[in-house]
Amino acid sequence: MKSTGNIKKSHPAYKLKDILLIILGSFIVAVGVQLFYVPGNILGGGITAISIMLHIMTGSNVAITTFILNIPILALGYFLVNRQFMIYSTLGMIGMTGFMKLLEVVPIPSDSLFTCIVSGGLLVGCGGGIMLKCNGSGAGTDVICRIINKYTSFQIGSISLSINAVLVMLAAFSLGLDIAIATITTLFITTRVVNYIVDGLNYKRMVLIITDKGDEIAVALSEEFGRGVTISHVTGAYLGKEKSQIMCTINIHETPRLKKIVLGLDSQAFISMFESTSVIGSSFKSKLNK
Repeated sequence: MKSTGNIKKSHPAYKLKDILLIILGSFIVAVGVQLFYVPGNILGGGITAISIMLHIMTGSNVAITTFILNIPILALGYFLVNRQFMIYSTLGMIGMTGFMKLLEVVPIPSDSLFTCIVSGGLLVGCGGGIMLKCNGSGAGTDVICRIINKYTSFQIGSISLSINAVLVMLAAFSLGLDIAIATITTLFITTRVVNYIVDGLNYKRMVLIITDKGDEIAVALSEEFGRGVTISHVTGAYLGKEKSQIMCTINIHETPRLKKIVLGLDSQAFISMFESTSVIGSSFKSKLNK
């Protein structure tokens, strides 16, 4: 049995379909933020929350502030995070802020806070989920979370929750409890929608692959996900033919990319997946204290 270590990533492939979906996702997020969050004084999460908070306090432009605040984050992330994710996130951020600016001339659909909370949460969750599924985002705290996750044992979901919790507390202190409660409600809706779209973002998936091209697939998976892959040799009971069995653990939203890689190298590969709600060790989570 042998394992492939972390291997230097190769240049990723950029696909027109993913780029178009990221632009679509950025537009949907922009609609949710500009037409529902801003008029409802709902902060949402991450950098957008800071921009809306500054808008409420100083009257600054949300789209421009969001764009400016994202520049240093993107510059840092470009050197520390997956190259494809950063390119796609830059595209998502530019698209989102650009659409927000264009939507400033569109009449506000509703004055109801309830409508702003629900509609904004659904739209931002939907657009954000689409971008995440294409290995992109609207930048901001998504990039910060990936940077922290890369160099610590903290999970992305936990980091994001902590950042948003701090923002909600600041909102409650400086803007009032009503805005804080509205923001919490919207974040709950957004998170549920994102998780639904990316098929359970907070869970992991154990993958077993039976293939004739074990070494090639193992190297490709290590390059793509930056995690170790274990190979063992097995024998098929029906034909008695020796094959390679690959075992790895991925985030659930990484499943489409894994399928493309494996089936692209071996169209006859057998892939079996099952959910894992607790992964200890490797790059996912630090080992429990004994």
